[in-house]
Amino acid sequence: MSKFNKDVGNFISLVTGAKKTMAYRVDQVERKKHKSPILSGFFGMNKIQSLLSKEGATGLRIYYGLDIDGDGKRDKQFVLVATDKDGNDILPSLEKGLAKDASAEDILSTDLWCPYDCPKANPLNSDNG
Repeated sequence: MSKFNKDVGNFISLVTGAKKTMAYRVDQVERKKHKSPILSGFFGMNKIQSLLSKEGATGLRIYYGLDIDGDGKRDKQFVLVATDKDGNDILPSLEKGLAKDASAEDILSTDLWCPYDCPKANPLNSDNG
């Protein structure tokens, strides 16, 4: 069985999740001196399901990226792509958009970021949760 299968991943406790996200927040604020670091991004279920519905998809890969909108801020972002059973990204063909920089509905990003569009305070996003 391929290690890139539909059951990869581990459910963790809220305590463990809170420790991981707190360590990230501390790192970004104290060590990297970001005043308002990107904590999370929201992706709609239909868009995620569209990626998971790609032929041969067994899961998603999440890449880190940096905002390139020209505002001078190096905001972290996420780029999602479907992945097959061999761990290969399922990418659009050159004809569908890679050459033209046009959306081909194969690679997903978002415009909903916390700390700007955040859920209520909870242990995953604040010390007040």
